[in-house]
Amino acid sequence: MTPGDRTAALRAAAAEPRLAAIATIVAARTASPAEVAALADCLAHDRKVVQRRAAEAFAALAAGGLDVAAVLGAGLAAPAFRARWGAAYALALAGRLPPAAVPVLLEALGDDDGDLRWAAARIVARLAASPALVARLCELVRTGSPPARKMALYCLRDLDARDAAAEAAAAGALADPDAHVRLAAQATLARVAVDREAAAGRLLAALAAGALAERRAAAAALGTLGAATPAVLDALRAAAGGDDPPLRRAAAGALRRLTGARGGTV
Repeated sequence: MTPGDRTAALRAAAAEPRLAAIATIVAARTASPAEVAALADCLAHDRKVVQRRAAEAFAALAAGGLDVAAVLGAGLAAPAFRARWGAAYALALAGRLPPAAVPVLLEALGDDDGDLRWAAARIVARLAASPALVARLCELVRTGSPPARKMALYCLRDLDARDAAAEAAAAGALADPDAHVRLAAQATLARVAVDREAAAGRLLAALAAGALAERRAAAAALGTLGAATPAVLDALRAAAGGDDPPLRRAAAGALRRLTGARGGTV
């Protein structure tokens, strides 16, 4: 396939010619300016496979020494979100994620596509837990859509952002109207809490009064939190002897973690 043919194929209406052209670029690890521009258009394709392969091709070009930062950086400011996301994803694969990509990643946390949300969250989790990033995630927990609130909480958890702001965001989200957000808040609070005694009190309340799914999550979160107070141990022992098998397993697992750390037994 000649460079001219490859450029035309990258702009084809059908996905198959684009994928074939992308494969030859990956194999060659080089591309002309016209091919790079056409490849950038593939980052906004409505087929995930085309978008993903184009991002992988940009990573291969970057690994081969071709400077793709300018074209991908321009993509971060594209009018269409899909194009912005494709550019951010390609930059992440290339290991050259600039600060300008962070707003795109945070925007992606609220997307309707669950696969895209989790892909963005995985990229965010690899960033440094700077105060600025933690603050933006906390704001998203407070003001975002339900999917964005949930994903921002999981990002705070995976960043291991142990500070008062993250703790406050997670604690506040325990009362969120969306059940999925509340579950994320429990898992996150256990990881980011600075005041572990206060966090234990909040999780104990969820263990005592939440729906079954939230009670199970609260039991597991107490094991992660690691605050082996008498109140926590008593509540977990009671849950471990209850009627719901998943709750019993979660509570027993938490007890093993807590009492093992203290040299005791369940």
